[in-house]
Amino acid sequence: MDIKHSINSGFQEQPLVEELKQENKRLRLIIENAHNGIFAIDSVGKIILFNTAAERLIDLKAEEVLGEKIQEVVPNSGLLRVLETSQSEYGQKVESNGKVYVSNRSPLYDQKKLVGAVAVFQDITELENVSSELKSVKRLNMELDAIIDSSYDGLLVIDEKGNGIRSNASHERISGLAEDYFLNKNIEDFFDRGIFQYQSVTIRALKEKCRVTGIQVFNSGKEVLATASPVFDNDGKVIRVVTNIRDITELNCLREELAKTKALSAKYHSELSKLKEEIKEDNKIIIKNNRVRGIYELAGRVAQSEATVLILGESGVGKEGLAKIMHKKSSRNNTGKFIKINCGAIPENLLESEFFGYEPGSFTGASKDGKKGLFELAHRGTLFLDEVGEMPLSLQVKFLRVLQEQEIYRIGGTSPIKIDVRIVAASNNNLLDKVKKGLFREDLFYRLNVVPLELPPLRERNEDILPLILHFTDIYNKKYKSNKSFSAKTLNIMQSYHWPGNVREIINIIERLIVTSQEKIIDIDQINQEGATIQSKNNSPSIKVNDLMSIKEARQEVEKQLIAKALKKNKSIRSAATALGVSHSTIIQKIALYKLKHEG
Repeated sequence: MDIKHSINSGFQEQPLVEELKQENKRLRLIIENAHNGIFAIDSVGKIILFNTAAERLIDLKAEEVLGEKIQEVVPNSGLLRVLETSQSEYGQKVESNGKVYVSNRSPLYDQKKLVGAVAVFQDITELENVSSELKSVKRLNMELDAIIDSSYDGLLVIDEKGNGIRSNASHERISGLAEDYFLNKNIEDFFDRGIFQYQSVTIRALKEKCRVTGIQVFNSGKEVLATASPVFDNDGKVIRVVTNIRDITELNCLREELAKTKALSAKYHSELSKLKEEIKEDNKIIIKNNRVRGIYELAGRVAQSEATVLILGESGVGKEGLAKIMHKKSSRNNTGKFIKINCGAIPENLLESEFFGYEPGSFTGASKDGKKGLFELAHRGTLFLDEVGEMPLSLQVKFLRVLQEQEIYRIGGTSPIKIDVRIVAASNNNLLDKVKKGLFREDLFYRLNVVPLELPPLRERNEDILPLILHFTDIYNKKYKSNKSFSAKTLNIMQSYHWPGNVREIINIIERLIVTSQEKIIDIDQINQEGATIQSKNNSPSIKVNDLMSIKEARQEVEKQLIAKALKKNKSIRSAATALGVSHSTIIQKIALYKLKHEG
């Protein structure tokens, strides 16, 4: 080839080179301005391409990484694997700098020779967030469905046109109508067809745009207390009405059952004489007061039945002791245990697991072996619920269901466990007041209050104080191997003391004095020195005769003062007569004779 030909050939190749340079420049611009991160490596794994988007992704400049090994810059790029397998990879998820990317990776070939690999990363963080929120919404919907379906009360939801869109299993149980019966059907049609005997509160709430409560009777005969509550949008328009129905047919039956139980209690009273000797033989029962003796005798008779008992009385009057005696006198003493729980002493978040137990791994901190609840421990025995009025409302619903169905579910469990438990509850509060204030369920109250027993405080049974003092003195003398007693003056003051802590206070003071007193004869001053201030509650004057008079006059004066004191202490003439051991008519005659005043 001569020189002329070479020059001409060079001039012809010059435009082609320029065109290739321009094409390469355009390609570089496209890669650099691409929204997705792009980087490539050569056949030995060194970075040869790293665009601007890749710089944002890795938070490194191209000039810092070009020529570096890919595994040192982007360890999870996957490009070395592509080099090894010569296989493309699509849709691989990668997380970097708090963001989520999807990566597509491909091998690079030149004349069928593998010369490297390229990866394209697309930011899908926003899509991932949307996906996560969607999952969260689905989970919340599932939780809401579970809450609605677990409600003991029936729930019905209608839209702004009055068409049914949702009901729960309890609604089906109470109404006798399946959910499909209400779906996409107008609520007014049910009234027209006689499903409700009275106008639906749901219709009224929809029209009146306010909460409506009333009694409804289904054509099945079920009587329900229904409350319909409208749901408003931001513009104040009704978009839903949620109706809650509670079956009060059962509540009415409970009232009838309570009336029958009262009649049964009267029958028990007629048989008390059969139990007197049995109770006297129990040396743990210290009773002189006729009213309390009657309560214990009735309790002994009721112990032979399966009736639920509610023991009322101030703190320390002996409610737990009475419950234990009932268990001991029942057939359950041979088949099960007496299990006690104080509903007011255990935190609300632990109370449910105490009652029902839990399966292994049900919650954080749960035993790997699971745990039996008190219902299971008391199977075929007696469960004593102290301070039942402190039971949380949320737990009262579940407790009522257990009483009705005689089965429980452990926390985290799916299989019911049958139980056979006799319930004896106790409270130092007026549960009926709590019911009126909405702090205690009325239906649960009637379930517990089948046979009520009310223990009076010690201040109302003065004749029991001295026997109790002597009884516990003997017990603690034996326990601590001592031989101590109280002076006559001290016993007299202790007997007239009002004992606000009742029997528990007596036990506490006597044990403390037996342990701490250095004298064999304990005096009132020693009691007060030990921090227990005991004073006579009897501030009224003693019956005294201050002047010489005939025996007849003295008797009349004493009689007058006794009757005056009895009238002051008792609310009625009849109770005053009972306290003095005379007839009602005798007291009336004496009031007139001595010109005594009595308000009542």
